[in-house]
Amino acid sequence: MKNPLEQLADCLQRLSKAPQNGALWCEVGFLYLKIHDPAEALATFLAAQQIAPRLGDAWFGEAIARLKLGDPPAARAAISEAIRRSPNDQRLYSALAYLHQACGSTPATVLAAYRDWGQRFADPLSSARPALRKPRGKIRLGYLSADFRQHALMDFFAPLLEQHDRQQFELIAFFSGQADALTAGIKARFDYWNEVRTLDDAALAKLIQRRGIDILIDLSGHSEGTRLLTLARRPAPIQLTWFGYNGTSGLSVLDGRLSDSIMDPPGNEQWATEPIIRLPHFACFAPPPDLPEPGPAPCLQNGYVTFGSLNNVQKVSPATLTCWRQILDAVPNARLRLIGPHAPGTEHSQGQHWRQHLAAHGVPNARVDLLPQQSRSDFFRQGEAIDIALEPFPLSGAVTTAHALWQGLPCLTLAGTLPAERAAAAILAAANLPAGIVESPQAYVQTAIHWASEPAGLDAQRRQQRGHLRTSPLLDQAGLTRELEAQFTQLVTALSATC
Repeated sequence: MKNPLEQLADCLQRLSKAPQNGALWCEVGFLYLKIHDPAEALATFLAAQQIAPRLGDAWFGEAIARLKLGDPPAARAAISEAIRRSPNDQRLYSALAYLHQACGSTPATVLAAYRDWGQRFADPLSSARPALRKPRGKIRLGYLSADFRQHALMDFFAPLLEQHDRQQFELIAFFSGQADALTAGIKARFDYWNEVRTLDDAALAKLIQRRGIDILIDLSGHSEGTRLLTLARRPAPIQLTWFGYNGTSGLSVLDGRLSDSIMDPPGNEQWATEPIIRLPHFACFAPPPDLPEPGPAPCLQNGYVTFGSLNNVQKVSPATLTCWRQILDAVPNARLRLIGPHAPGTEHSQGQHWRQHLAAHGVPNARVDLLPQQSRSDFFRQGEAIDIALEPFPLSGAVTTAHALWQGLPCLTLAGTLPAERAAAAILAAANLPAGIVESPQAYVQTAIHWASEPAGLDAQRRQQRGHLRTSPLLDQAGLTRELEAQFTQLVTALSATC
């Protein structure tokens, strides 16, 4: 199979022979996105709109490119236009709901968008709940995901696979993604493995029914590779969602979304279409085994503090940039380290747009280290050069937060209302590090300034944090698995009692 660069070269050659083919322009645009060139992708999608203005993909692609270039409001406008032109495309309504979250819309607005998606596309597919198997024996758990591969999800999910009680549970995978070098190792941890990428949602639902699944756990939500319209068909007697998408599903046929009391405080039920099942902590973490012990805080040698965010740059909102500017204004000589949307070797051509975006929000480019997209090993090494990790908002990190903590960094997050706004807070709470959770932009700025004023404290935390984490719930993989299994058993017992 050709790599994305080879595919792009082929597409450009075909486009040179058919320059009026709008769909081909869109294909080129999506390939530019694959190689981390959102600026070129944006230009390509805008050209496609001129050639084929009724083509929904041209506007959908524009939205993705604008989001990656740090402009969620413009991305939301493009999606709204795409919906006007392609009103029956369910992925557009899903994207609109996500963009409402990225733009910081009210919880009521976000909920309404997910409900709209569910009522239009999921509810018409709903069928009766299938019966539990009798006799059951082991409880059959079906895990459905596009991400059984090199993906952030696995840093949270892999430890649970290792800890599951195989005397009580059978593990069945439904893998809807593209396999990579890690997939075979993940496959070996399941009792049964189903490759379902080529199945449509209806065929996948029938397969899940044939496998006699007791509890189906979706791990993708509305993220790339979503199969929520499979769950809409109710193929399993108990259906849950967890991990892959920190937000409500819009589905009315789920029996629960696994969360915790930090990610979903009491009262958050009003912003969800499914029941919230609260675990003691929504996730546990398996640290990369090959990361060296953290060295001294960089500020001791540099003479200045380096703030950093290694999150996906599309989460960095204008409100986040305003706070970061205020922090840099208040901390002389401090620097900010970010991973941009561009590929290695293309900082000048592709990163320039993002630098203009930073400048437009008053962030001094001379004090910003804008890094290209990183390999996994390079990504981990970036923490060695950072003193304080700053989480973006309203959308926060989760796995990136856990990685930063393992590298000894203090992490600061502004907790909002919805789960996507509170994931980093949930990680910090599980790590027993609540000092990094604040409730207002003012507290966010003041806490960052205070931390930066204590370089000796930063160094001490860097040296001590791994020992602290090892005794925290964040790394208690066996404990969380037992709690999870207890919930599964309780759900099966409760449903059995009604049959």
